[in-house]
Amino acid sequence: MMIPSPIRYSQGYSFLVTYSLIAANVVVYAALLVGGDPLYAVLAQTGSDFFAGAYWQVVTAMFVHFDILHIAFNMYALYYFGRLNEIAYSRGEYLAIYFGAGLLGNALSLVLIPSDVATGGASGAIFGLIGSYAARNRNLASMVLALMYAAFIFVASSGPGVNIYAHLFGIVGGFGLGLVFTRMKGEEE
Repeated sequence: MMIPSPIRYSQGYSFLVTYSLIAANVVVYAALLVGGDPLYAVLAQTGSDFFAGAYWQVVTAMFVHFDILHIAFNMYALYYFGRLNEIAYSRGEYLAIYFGAGLLGNALSLVLIPSDVATGGASGAIFGLIGSYAARNRNLASMVLALMYAAFIFVASSGPGVNIYAHLFGIVGGFGLGLVFTRMKGEEE
């Protein structure tokens, strides 16, 4: 089967981490709708604010979404690839992949994006999940699926405020962490 189903691999499995991350993203999005521009200025990432001391932005920007389509695409991808990763990795490994890939993408983009441009989105962390899925399932069908989906998200989510460097470094970081965790368990395929 070309498109794997998370449910096929684990009947009755609890997807606590995936659902918690989705809930956190939705709560932050709702807060941003109420708080508007002042809250976006605090939570979205800008190089000028980060280097002036707003170090939290590399984390909070992973929960900032700029419109309904942005969060909808990201939450669907998190729902899909999150469940696949939650089956394949321990909760600690899954969270390390999610936040490690997201932080790597956001941190490296600080020097690649103009310092006055606000960025946000869970895409870097989600690209990390796509990368770790590909690392765990290194077969042609999985790699093609991961690359096709990554290309789709990359094109669909490009635009103002979207951090494409977070996408790129997120997938690289997720693939690297996925390889490390897979090898640590001795699950070479």
